[in-house]
Amino acid sequence: MVCLLKNIDIWVQRILRYIAITMFSILALLLIANISLRLINDLIQFLLAHGWEGTANFIQSIITINSFYWFDEIIELSFAALVFYGAAGLWCAKLHFSVGDWITPRISNVRLQHLYKLVILLISATFMAILFWYSLKLTLRTNQVTTVFQIKQWILYSCVPVSSMIMLIYSVVDVIIAAKNLLKGEQVVA
Repeated sequence: MVCLLKNIDIWVQRILRYIAITMFSILALLLIANISLRLINDLIQFLLAHGWEGTANFIQSIITINSFYWFDEIIELSFAALVFYGAAGLWCAKLHFSVGDWITPRISNVRLQHLYKLVILLISATFMAILFWYSLKLTLRTNQVTTVFQIKQWILYSCVPVSSMIMLIYSVVDVIIAAKNLLKGEQVVA
């Protein structure tokens, strides 16, 4: 059973990492394409303003796209997925931002150290539970569609409850481990 859970953990972290890398790549490509398109449009306007209509028309005949009218929808989807799945990936690997644990070494009683860690983990798990609950409610209540692609908005919002559920599961596991450590009373490893 432990081996299966470790394999699931490895795959969850791997999938979250690949999602984040993919979304970041999509955002980078869209940014490069959007900047290039704007520069080309500016070049065409410059050429038209300075009497180079033939060159401007030639460039316009090669590059027929004037704008990415769907740009905002893909950016919103990619950014939301990058932020939330990336955060879940960091949470699972315990690589998320923290200011460091400078309180535990100052507590001399081993049981109080474990109790302190347990309280911090319970606060984190409670936050994840609240985030999951309200993001799920938001996602399920949304019945709008996007303007261009007619994608259901809940698809864009679904990354929040999915990632918060993943973080909640990992938080609950951390709470269980911390509770066992509290009962054992072994020395805390910083």
